[in-house]
Amino acid sequence: MKLRYVAFVVVMLLMSVGCGQVTKETVSPVPTDRIMPSGKRVVIMPFADYTPDSSPELYWRRNLLVTESLNDEFARYGLMSALEEDVVEYLLNENIIEPPEIFFADTPNNNYMRSEVESGEWSAAMIQELQYAITRNEELEKRDKQQQAAAGTQGSTLHISLNSQEVAKIGDYFAADYIIRGRLIEFEKGVAKDDFNPFHVGMLPFFFNSSQRMLFGLAKSENYELMDKMAIGGAVGTAIGSANENFPFDEKRDTVSSGHPLFDPTVTSITDYHSLNTALWGVAGAGAAYLAHNGGKVPRAVVQIRIMVQDARTGRLVWSNRSEVEVIPESIYANQEYRKLIAKAIRRATGSLVRSFVATVEGDLLEVPVVTPTVVSDNKS
Repeated sequence: MKLRYVAFVVVMLLMSVGCGQVTKETVSPVPTDRIMPSGKRVVIMPFADYTPDSSPELYWRRNLLVTESLNDEFARYGLMSALEEDVVEYLLNENIIEPPEIFFADTPNNNYMRSEVESGEWSAAMIQELQYAITRNEELEKRDKQQQAAAGTQGSTLHISLNSQEVAKIGDYFAADYIIRGRLIEFEKGVAKDDFNPFHVGMLPFFFNSSQRMLFGLAKSENYELMDKMAIGGAVGTAIGSANENFPFDEKRDTVSSGHPLFDPTVTSITDYHSLNTALWGVAGAGAAYLAHNGGKVPRAVVQIRIMVQDARTGRLVWSNRSEVEVIPESIYANQEYRKLIAKAIRRATGSLVRSFVATVEGDLLEVPVVTPTVVSDNKS
């Protein structure tokens, strides 16, 4: 009876473990309590996108991620940023940028090609051709609209280039000190091909990857590498099976005796499974190589950004630099989600760029201000 009560209490305790909630703050507020505001203001312009993917949704998404990260990094050093919505509204009113429905040609052909690109059913070369065709169509559509505007078509206006005079106007409008411009050069997601770290890919893929590269070198395609690995797995499995005669099938002995025990012989038949064991081990080795080739994939995110900083009063370029960051999971147990990897890459790239800018142009912002406490005397004279 006592054991029944103890079991009931243990079950209730186990059931009560999962009754709460787990809260995890994945993005924390930027610590600015140690840095006094500099009183200077920056305007972050929408970045020019030179990445291969020309989808409107992904274009705005990339810009949003980079802009938000830059806002945090500038705030870390006491530089306040103008509101992005106000900046976009000003640029639209001044015809410096165009709405997405104009810039991205929303035509049936482009929409069909975008759907084919997103389907993932085409080869990498074909996807590049489709993306090039989409980009080309958008450029032609944009050029036609600009020609219509130049011809004086009703309701059209000329596109204004962002020269030094326009930069100075933006700086004056937002009372800014610096105008931040940039280029999104590369946003790549995929698989890290040449990763031989067993903690990243796992032990079995590590064995076949390293042995295949050591014996056969770099193959022309993944299909050839798969054949190389299966050949290695089959050879290793055959060798193990040949050395191991009685696993998984042991030899079978049947002894038959009949007639007089003194004159009739005893017949013993032996069924040998050595060849079967060898074949099974060879097939198992080739199968393990096949699984190892299709597993052990390490997700990879690459971000390359260039930032240009212009004087908001004169439009003069005061600083420019570029950063490329590659992020892969630390181990096979780490988060493999691409969204997390690309967010880390963006934070690292923008953080190093902003720190380089501050160290080069605004070096005083790197020093933590020392606040001297005010001593109030209670002595009365």
